[in-house]
Amino acid sequence: MTNTPVAASTWAAGDYPAMAGLLAPAAERAVAAAGPVPGTTLLDVGCGTGNAAMAAARLGAVVTGADPTPELLAVAAGRAREEGLGVTWQQAPAERLSGVYDRVVTVFGAMYAPDARLAAASMARCCAPGGLVVSAAWTPDGFMAAANRAMGRYLPPPPPGAAPPTRWGDEAFVYEQFAAAGPAEVTATVEHVRLEFASPVEAAAFWVRAAGHVRVERRRLEASGAWEALHDDVAAVFAEWNRAPGPAVRVESAYLLAVVRGGAAVTSPGRRVSER
Repeated sequence: MTNTPVAASTWAAGDYPAMAGLLAPAAERAVAAAGPVPGTTLLDVGCGTGNAAMAAARLGAVVTGADPTPELLAVAAGRAREEGLGVTWQQAPAERLSGVYDRVVTVFGAMYAPDARLAAASMARCCAPGGLVVSAAWTPDGFMAAANRAMGRYLPPPPPGAAPPTRWGDEAFVYEQFAAAGPAEVTATVEHVRLEFASPVEAAAFWVRAAGHVRVERRRLEASGAWEALHDDVAAVFAEWNRAPGPAVRVESAYLLAVVRGGAAVTSPGRRVSER
């Protein structure tokens, strides 16, 4: 939702659960790439409201979901209880994970870690020998980056040295982070999440409402008269990327799905990418 790292407390300021509902297909795709079977231990990093964790638990995996935001973990725990899924939840950032798992999955999660290399090392450390790390992250040239640039014009400048989370949507960057922790092999494909709304105006209203880092600036933006302009600019991005006829909106938002093997599981160190 942003082109710079976001403080954990900021996520709770927006309607992230509503946004997570739109992103559920990507979580299911990432879990499918991880290939858990009953009894597989799996860690969902930056689990948010639990999309990937719950998808894996439905397949019989033994799942732990980790996220730095307690409010999102509470929502995730409530969702899991409603479905009768036994998921363990822990409050932890991507850079400070614990335990060892057969599979480690992060869906639009670890990409927001301030220290990408430390997050990759943490995930690699938690992955059992012969295991996999699966990462889903928005691409730097896709719709999400464009929407974030539009919103970013109205927000305070990022802290010095901050880097965009969409760098995780570059297959070369993913390889470099994990290779720093040891031998790595990355296989990546470009996938898409479909976003559908009745109109660009409705899409912009939803987008701004869901974005905690924008919501915390509302009072300042309203006072300066920029709140409506922000909505207009986001609506314009949806209109630009729209692939639907008529007033409706259909946007295909690209993300990189990367499967990382490390250690003894590496047969040909390096990286490759194919687009679907």
